[in-house]
Amino acid sequence: MPPNSFPRPGSLIAEIGSLRRNRPIISCGDGCPTFLIGGIGSAQNEHLLKNEIEKANRAVKLGVHGIVDNSFYGNIEEYHKALIDNVDAAICTVTVYEFASRCRESCVSMKDVDPRVAIDVLRSQAERGLDIITVHASYLFRHLERVRASTRIIPTTSKGGGIVADYMCQRKEENPYYVNFDDILCIFKQNHTTLALGSTFRPATVCDAFDELLVNELTVMGELVERAQSAGVAVMIEGIGHATIGNIPIHIQLAKKLCHNAPYRMLPMATDVALGYDHISAAIAAAVGVAAGANLVTCVTRAEHVGLPSAADIEEGIIAGKIAAHCGEISLPGASLQRDMAMSSARWERGCRGDWKQAVHPIGALAALKSHAGNGPEAIQCSMCGKYCGIAAAISTIEKAA
Repeated sequence: MPPNSFPRPGSLIAEIGSLRRNRPIISCGDGCPTFLIGGIGSAQNEHLLKNEIEKANRAVKLGVHGIVDNSFYGNIEEYHKALIDNVDAAICTVTVYEFASRCRESCVSMKDVDPRVAIDVLRSQAERGLDIITVHASYLFRHLERVRASTRIIPTTSKGGGIVADYMCQRKEENPYYVNFDDILCIFKQNHTTLALGSTFRPATVCDAFDELLVNELTVMGELVERAQSAGVAVMIEGIGHATIGNIPIHIQLAKKLCHNAPYRMLPMATDVALGYDHISAAIAAAVGVAAGANLVTCVTRAEHVGLPSAADIEEGIIAGKIAAHCGEISLPGASLQRDMAMSSARWERGCRGDWKQAVHPIGALAALKSHAGNGPEAIQCSMCGKYCGIAAAISTIEKAA
């Protein structure tokens, strides 16, 4: 925790980490460092476990605290176990993905699957030692009609929420995760698993802002947060989503108010037109969001809305996410500027190149310096201005004035 940051009064702190894994517990919430999440997983009918493990480990080396497996295909249980055994980070999943995958692979219609099966899948996931499991418990049967009547451009974007909606429609029954929420809390409590409440009605476009669907879901989430807190279960909420930078603070403040200041996770996007460059849009949104109180950020790659990200895409997205989180954190009241001060002091003493060790991504900073360097005795330096460097001119002016 930063030395000058403290949990706000009434804030909830999630202690993330499974008792089944020999890893330090990570605190997440107001006053704690931003929790960064990298995403992997197979959304195609291929066995890509080795590739995804390599991506996950690369993401951890770059500084993420958690890895979320978004797999829809393959042996998802095997994926989870391999991540738990081979990746030094909090491992997360969305429970309903595996539920839907099992139904598909068994060629069984969801209409014929007992609701308890969804809870059994969730129990199995918790018992594997997963650290965070996202549960879409706040999309209720009564919301279905409101979705049909919605004037939104894109009513929902959540894959997990969409699966739950399909299940409710086919069976004409209430959301099994909501109905069995007390049982779910027992599972999380017994396995020391952190509960993430998945959002279905987060905006899917910056053109759709606040409406009844969003507020209604946040109200249900608030109820579930209270129940989780009373049961002694660490809980967080999932929020936006696509939103203009002017609306991002309003979204976060409303969600925190209705959900009792539970740790807030962003899936950030500041504009809809950054196709192919969504890591930039996400970084802008994440910086604003962290400054407004977001506690967890999912790192977005340029491949968002395009396809499965490559290892290079993931690296780029994580670095952008780290920079964004830092930008947001240093704007918080009482934030430490120590790292920025060290870089600025080094620039004054050594020229614009500063100290690459203070950079958010030191290895990349050093590589950039080398790629632009000349062959002289001070090869690693900024070559932007040459002998007309503003800092060099300032130093010279001061020396002459003395």
